[in-house]
Amino acid sequence: MQPGIVARHALWIARAMARTDLSPLSPVDVQRIEQVCRLQALSAGTLRMSAGDESGRVYIVRDGEVELNHRRLVGRRTVALVRPVGVIGDIPMFCGKPMPFDAVASRDCMVFELARSQLLELLRASPSLALGWITSIAKRMEDTQRRILTVLTKDLRGQVATVLLDEREPAGAGDPVVRLPQGVIAQLLGVRRQSVSRVLAALRAGGLLTTGYREIRLHDLESLAQVAGEPSVPVPCGQGAPPGPARAAGR
Repeated sequence: MQPGIVARHALWIARAMARTDLSPLSPVDVQRIEQVCRLQALSAGTLRMSAGDESGRVYIVRDGEVELNHRRLVGRRTVALVRPVGVIGDIPMFCGKPMPFDAVASRDCMVFELARSQLLELLRASPSLALGWITSIAKRMEDTQRRILTVLTKDLRGQVATVLLDEREPAGAGDPVVRLPQGVIAQLLGVRRQSVSRVLAALRAGGLLTTGYREIRLHDLESLAQVAGEPSVPVPCGQGAPPGPARAAGR
């Protein structure tokens, strides 16, 4: 990969993970990231990490999407989606625990790879980078707590509306879109697919959205926020957008 492309990717990671109101990452931090990050291309369906694996590497999603799946006696259940700037494997690594989920690319995607030794060396050498990484973990834990509260405190309509708002993606100049099968939405909430379909049909009849194959287009975010019981339209769980077209790199 060309040095200029690596530098642009590293700068994007730095901006996305830094907490600019406290201690933004320095140019030295960016240079350190440049030297160790490695970009990989994953095709849809690729199993990147397995439940039970020792977490010796950390992955940062550059673009695309990775599902975290929990194995059951019959099939798997999606418990979370990891999108650009999302990190996989660092929490079990820091806790000395095996990977609790399978990490599977649900779309063609690009990920940065950092070995455990590389990441720890970077964090030891730079307080600002360590602060940025801690902030990233805190954001993800907050998202998880919010999802738990959604399941425990909202009715099914509110739960579905919350997932739609959290998982929406921009679609150019048009309305935002949720590119998830209804079955995955049901898995995220621990309910039956038929129940989610009924809620979506009611929201569609109210003009709040339209549904298509693996796609739900959101037309009225304010009304969806009211259904979700939110005081305002929440910011999507995704943490940032890539700086430009991704390019594959060999392992």
